[in-house]
Amino acid sequence: MPSKRSQYIDEDFSDQVAKAVPEQIEAAAKGKLDEAVDALFLLEKQARRAGDMQSCCKLARTIVKICVDCQSWKQLNDCLVLLSKRRGQGKTVIQEAVQEAMSYLDQLEDMEVVLELIATLRLITEGKIFVEGERAELTKRLAAIQESRGNVEEAAKTLQEVQVETLSKMDMADKLDYILEQTRLCLDCNDFIRARILSKKINLKVINKPEHAQQKLRFHTLMVRYYSHEQEYLEIARAYQAMYNTECVQEDADRWPEVLKLLCIFTVLAPHSTEQSDLLHRTHELKNLADLTTYRQLLKSFITVELMNWNTINALRDEVAQLPAFADATVAQQLWDSLRLRVVEHNITVISKYYSRIEFSRLCGLLELPAADVEKRLSDLVSTGTVYARIDRPKGIVSFLKPQEPSDLLNDWGRNVSSLLDVVEKTCHLIQRENMVHLPAVEAARKRRA
Repeated sequence: MPSKRSQYIDEDFSDQVAKAVPEQIEAAAKGKLDEAVDALFLLEKQARRAGDMQSCCKLARTIVKICVDCQSWKQLNDCLVLLSKRRGQGKTVIQEAVQEAMSYLDQLEDMEVVLELIATLRLITEGKIFVEGERAELTKRLAAIQESRGNVEEAAKTLQEVQVETLSKMDMADKLDYILEQTRLCLDCNDFIRARILSKKINLKVINKPEHAQQKLRFHTLMVRYYSHEQEYLEIARAYQAMYNTECVQEDADRWPEVLKLLCIFTVLAPHSTEQSDLLHRTHELKNLADLTTYRQLLKSFITVELMNWNTINALRDEVAQLPAFADATVAQQLWDSLRLRVVEHNITVISKYYSRIEFSRLCGLLELPAADVEKRLSDLVSTGTVYARIDRPKGIVSFLKPQEPSDLLNDWGRNVSSLLDVVEKTCHLIQRENMVHLPAVEAARKRRA
């Protein structure tokens, strides 16, 4: 019975290939490289016409190997191009030749030879779906070489040539690593717009899976870099929250305290909003925060509806300065100024809840700020809709009482009247019930006296 392989080929060249390969390798080693390559190409042509792709693959790998062994780099590139352009060449043959050539990249010491070989292989794999994975790997290698030479922008541009999300044969973990590398290079060359576009290619549902924990940490670390440039402190806090919720971080006793500290700091640095308040309360309820007394007290100060003393917060500066985000002096000063601003905003919000009207001089005294700074901060909060306030400059009075619209006033009056009528009706019902309870006793007493 014929074998399964023989059913698909016209002639089996495996025996001829097995005999010719050692002979031609030996001939090439003796300096007859051209004759050996020509003989192997002739045999490859016969096997290809007969449909023996397995023999063609072996011959293609042998041609690449003897060129590398003889260090004939120009002939290697020519042979690779010739193999890929042969009429009726099988996909597996091209793929095997490319993979064989790629296996020698790490062994080559001459960087110019490596670059020429990568350029040839990228030319061969261009537009071929069956070698899309190999092309992506070659592009990544080329970008790494360019980055090592200091051409970060060129490396970022090279790596962006690959639309890795469309590659069907690449594993999800490899896709995530590829996109993260593209994002990192964009951030390194300060192309923040393109970095944001690339980061949106990552599906958060996929990256939150346990098997992609390392990619998740890399992703949020890169997002912290991006949001730091944009000064979006709430998004930075969310990134640290996602990192803290990762299992491998919580199991690392040396890592989770640092991440939790940064989460606390950037949560209070974020401007006041509903989302920021929710994140603030959620972070304050974390059990591990009990071990970080200083940061727990900091969050509690922003949650409690009481005035905060800036000198108390400023005393934490030396401890907070040890965090990585405060390593750069300029950035640290900018973050500390933002924290000062958040304390002032918190105090103004607290004052607006306790006072309906207050003298402007008294407000400046409570905030411990000059009049110009108080007016600016108050105006900013009014502009964002955080508080309602009106300043009467001639009288020097700040009013936090929001005037009601006529329709709202009528609605309140109607609700008050309805509430009053409900109380009157309930009172009448209680009086009637008491009368019914005590009426038999009253009647009995009258009859006894009678």
